Amino acid sequence: MADVVKKRFKSKYHILIWIAVLSLAFMGMIEYGYLGAGKGFWFWKIHLGLVPYVSWLVLTYLATKPKWFIKRYNQEEMFEIHRIVGIIGVAMVCIHWYVYFLKAIKSPLGFWAGYVSVGAMLIAFIFAILYLTPWIGNMAKSISRKKAIWIHRLNLIAIIAANLHVHGFGRLSKMMPFIVVFDVLTYALVIYYIYWMFKQK
Repeated sequence: MADVVKKRFKSKYHILIWIAVLSLAFMGMIEYGYLGAGKGFWFWKIHLGLVPYVSWLVLTYLATKPKWFIKRYNQEEMFEIHRIVGIIGVAMVCIHWYVYFLKAIKSPLGFWAGYVSVGAMLIAFIFAILYLTPWIGNMAKSISRKKAIWIHRLNLIAIIAANLHVHGFGRLSKMMPFIVVFDVLTYALVIYYIYWMFKQK
């Protein structure tokens, strides 16, 4: 009997490289914008929210299981990284929220969109941990996987609200080329994801 050849997949850690490259690109555009306006350098408090946002974009895109992704990567391994990145991202967003607590109150759009984003993200995160991971044992059986996935898709609301949150701040909303790239990637992903969801029915 011929030996079964096990398919060799690319490294699951590639997802971290994609997130790092895209994050650095966005961070560079923000630093360039502030430096050009004479506002100094290294706005780490903003980056605490920006890096998780980029992670959301990458993870949401990969959740649609594009063909090139399925062919090259072991999905179970990638979802392990997905969970870890999700937890780190939530922690970073909470720190971002803490260091800016109530400082955005002068911008109603920035303030309320930020809270909607954090709220939707936390609900999606909690349901993902409780019902979509093997970590909590039998609790995952107490609600259908389909319902849990739909609740987890509140991350899409979190992404849109986070985009509006950024638009609530005049300096960032006018920063070129950051805001153009930011909006194009965000809404291209949102439209594509919604299309993908309805295509699955």
